Amino acid sequence: MFTPKKKTPFKKVHRNPVKSTTFTNQSKDINQKKIDDILDKIGQSGYDSLSKEEKEFLFKAGK
Repeated sequence: MFTPKKKTPFKKVHRNPVKSTTFTNQSKDINQKKIDDILDKIGQSGYDSLSKEEKEFLFKAGK
């Protein structure tokens, strides 16, 4: 004899919004630009010419 299957509720699908991905990419681009600027400064004037904030930023970005 045929027994019908119980109906199960639909599964909910969660999607990541596109805006957060774009924001993350922009943030990475800004950080990369800052790193490039600091490295250019090191190339021109040496590591000792960096400010304390620039040294800290470079150290944190390296992790």
